[in-house]
Amino acid sequence: MQAENIQEYQNNDFRILQVVRNLDIGGGQEVVRTLAENLTNFGATTIVCAFEDGPLRKEIESLGIPVVLLPKRKYSVLAFPYFIREISQIREKLAELINQYNINVIQTHLLRILNLLTISLMNTRPDLLVFWTFHNARFTLREDHLQQNRWLLKPKKWFYRMLDLKAAGRVSGYIAVSEEVKQALIDEIGSIGDNVTVILNGVDLRRYVPEADKSEMRKKLGLASESKIIAVVATFKEQKGHRFLIEAASSLGKNFPGLQILLIGDGELRGDLEKQTRDLALNETIKFLGIREDIPDLLSVSDMFVLPSLWEGLPMALVEAMASGLPIVATEVSGSKQAIIPGKTGLLVPPGDVQELEKAISFLLTQPELGEQMGAAARIRAKEEFSAEKQARDHLDLYRRCMAKRVSY
Repeated sequence: MQAENIQEYQNNDFRILQVVRNLDIGGGQEVVRTLAENLTNFGATTIVCAFEDGPLRKEIESLGIPVVLLPKRKYSVLAFPYFIREISQIREKLAELINQYNINVIQTHLLRILNLLTISLMNTRPDLLVFWTFHNARFTLREDHLQQNRWLLKPKKWFYRMLDLKAAGRVSGYIAVSEEVKQALIDEIGSIGDNVTVILNGVDLRRYVPEADKSEMRKKLGLASESKIIAVVATFKEQKGHRFLIEAASSLGKNFPGLQILLIGDGELRGDLEKQTRDLALNETIKFLGIREDIPDLLSVSDMFVLPSLWEGLPMALVEAMASGLPIVATEVSGSKQAIIPGKTGLLVPPGDVQELEKAISFLLTQPELGEQMGAAARIRAKEEFSAEKQARDHLDLYRRCMAKRVSY
């Protein structure tokens, strides 16, 4: 980061509490880590708090950023007395943090209904700003969010919508990670367009560097040195569309002997995806690597990145792949189509279309020079549009505008 850029933002009085659902490995959580680090680099005081611990905690704390665990939720609204007591305890802990660190900005991530809790905290101090961040175009309550009592979906959606409409006039601002997410917010809540700011996810380019000699690093990671390697970094859930890639891999494995597809991540559909892989006799082609902390290394030795999502916000994994200089095959869904320039930094295919997905991957596998050109262009685009420094500056600019507006009243 340039010294003059740091100095431009260094003298600020922002003390920011970043609140996230958990500290697992995931796109939204990586946004929190990256944002916390770079806001701190620009001179802001940053604290991260979460309801559940996870592997990112150690990494965030190693940056000198405090991490606080909130009381973990146990009760649904069906157990109303316990639910109210639990929410009161969480609010009390957040109020303590506001006083302890003299917080004047709260920013939430992945909280859904608990976003509303932060609005009540605005009574604790007159200059407190509250921003809700939305990472996904399909952010409303869905059936897959309710593991039990799915009959509650419709009444809960109605109830949440009423609360969102009521809170719309109080929240300091909505942050959307892409234009499509912004439009989804407006469609769901109504006339809040002036209060929604699009801030694109950013990535630390220093962590993602294309590997000059892939063979040595592949050997170190236990990967075949001569194979074509495709990386997929995504949680195993319906949204990410892994099953379509596995289906496409039937033809890919036959046409490209030695091809390895690395599925990096974990999630609720892992058992189903492993069964699909066995049923199609693809165990030699598809490798389930689980949750990894060496994702930059895995990306650096890959030949291509694929993300077959059915919907998105602005996927961090895709931006990380761009920063790694990889050509990309992704689906033409919100966020992905904002990041990828078709034919220049990668290829876009219709979501859920196995045939087109297989065709695009095959094309790039047979055109390695074109793939290298796309990867180089993708890294340049990541540097220009999706840098961590730009993301932090855009947030600080938003905080300042809203703080100035608050003072002028």
